[in-house]
Order: sequence, then C-alpha cells, then structure tokens
Amino acid sequence: MKKIFLTIILIFIISVVSFSQTKIFEKIELGFSGGLAVPVAQFNAISIAPSLEPVPSGSSPRRFQGFLKNEGGQAELGYSLGFHLTYHLTSSVFLSLNYLKTHHSIDTRPQQIYYDANFKSQIDLNGVPFEVPGRLESDPYRANLYFLGVGYRLPINRLEVRFTGLAGINNLEFPFYTWFFQISESAEINRRPYPIDGPVPTSLREFAYGLETKLAYPISKNLSMNLSATYLRSDHPHDYWTNTLAASITYDIQDEICYRNLALQLGIAYRFVGKK
Repeated sequence: MKKIFLTIILIFIISVVSFSQTKIFEKIELGFSGGLAVPVAQFNAISIAPSLEPVPSGSSPRRFQGFLKNEGGQAELGYSLGFHLTYHLTSSVFLSLNYLKTHHSIDTRPQQIYYDANFKSQIDLNGVPFEVPGRLESDPYRANLYFLGVGYRLPINRLEVRFTGLAGINNLEFPFYTWFFQISESAEINRRPYPIDGPVPTSLREFAYGLETKLAYPISKNLSMNLSATYLRSDHPHDYWTNTLAASITYDIQDEICYRNLALQLGIAYRFVGKK
C-alpha cells in the first residue's frame, strides 16, 4: 500500500515538473504537516477488565489472560506526520490524496497496579508467603493511514476555511506486549502473544474514515500556512494465542482495537501557480 501511494505521488510530481506551464497543474497543491495525535473515546479509555479471566469460570481471584484492548486501548498522547496532495476542481471544491502517520505509547500502569495488588503476593503449599514480581511492557501503536478526501473551500478575506470528508485504509501495526515474571533472584520468564494454528497478527489493515477542518493563510503567491484538526476512526478485530504464568494454560484471544484519533497539526502547502 505504501509503495503504491508513493508511486502515485512520484507520478504527480514528475507531471508537475514536466508540464507546469499548463493550466491543469496550476490547480495542484502539495502539503506537509505535523503535530499532535490525540487518542479519544475507546482508544484512550482505560479498562483492565477484558484482560482478566476467572479460573475456573466464575471463581475468584482472576488472573491475567493477556492485554486486551476492545474496551480500552490506553493510548497516550502521541505525534502525527502527514503528506497531502490536493487538486482544486473548482474555486470551491477539491479532491485530496493523503498519508498520515501516527504514533502512540501505551499506558500499562493500570495493569501493573492491579497485578501488584492481586497477584504479586503468593502463598506456597506449605503456607509460606512469597512474591512473584511482574511487569508489563508493550510496543506502541503505529498507524499508517492512506485516504482520499472530498472537500469544500470557503474564503473569508485572506483566510481560507476547508471542510473535508475522508475515507481510506488504516494499516495499524499490532502492538506486541510481554509480561515478565521474576520467579527467583536469577530467573525470569516472559509471556507474550504467540501462534498455534496461524501467525500472530502484525498488520491490521481496515477501512478508516473521518472529517477534517483546516484554516489556511497565504504567506506568498505559492505558499500558505495552515492549522488542521483531523478526526479518523477505524476498527481492527484480530485473534491470537497467549498464555499466563502457568505455562500449561493457554487462551485463544479475540480482541479489537478501536482506533479513534484526532490529529492537531501545523502545515505548509505549495500551490503550483504559473506566472501571470
């Protein structure tokens, strides 16, 4: 997907360089942007309940079966980078081809607090208390979004307001996580998702859609600065296997990442306007 997207961009740029004197290419605008990536709704929510499984069913206490995210992605404030290619059909209507990369770390502290309160202290068969320190580490959310936009441009004096509807693909990398358990002073074991009948998901590619509002202000004949707020959402169901501290116990995990992101960005755009 990324190669196809870059190929399209390259074709556009070569065409602009080769035929920049024609009227059609004076309608093309090339933009770059960067800024914050703000997780919202389920993507930002904290919920450790889906990560717990009664053993046996209905019993207490419960143990961690994995790190599920279908009710709470626990994504933290991140960053976003974008590339935009816009074609102005009329003075008011435009089409755009866009790429957006977002990066979010994952807050694992709620799971850590729950583990320390419920599972760290144990009692052996002789009634002697002992501890099994554990910690959770996780990869971040890395998303690569490719999407088309259809928008409306509204000039207000020198300022320009744009409203754009967006639709495309979100290629979200699976955020691998690992539980580490200190079973002795010198020995540590770890548990992480692994395959049994098939591979652990690595690329979760799903349909994405959203809306964008942008304020643009010209700083020269060809250049303009802009501020944008872009909301994008997608749902990424997936399956994998994991196991808990007891190596003989395995779980078939059915999970879903509910990507809900608001990119707040500052950008610059160049419009290929010919000489008058």
